[in-house]
Amino acid sequence: MSGWHTHDMGGFDQELTRKELNIPEGYALHAAVAIGKLGDKSTLPEYLQGREVPSPRKPLDELAAEGDFSL
Repeated sequence: MSGWHTHDMGGFDQELTRKELNIPEGYALHAAVAIGKLGDKSTLPEYLQGREVPSPRKPLDELAAEGDFSL
């Protein structure tokens, strides 16, 4: 699945999502994830092009652990 990227979103219209995807009451919606391939950033408005840079990430060992809980 090389070349695919994800973008998590906490700010989305939960009720519209529930309606459009036919999600019954009783299921909590907390986040949405967009999945796709990156486009050419030159097609974006100039004010957004500058935001298209890799964001700094913490090392995986600061976020995940194997075995018993140890973070």
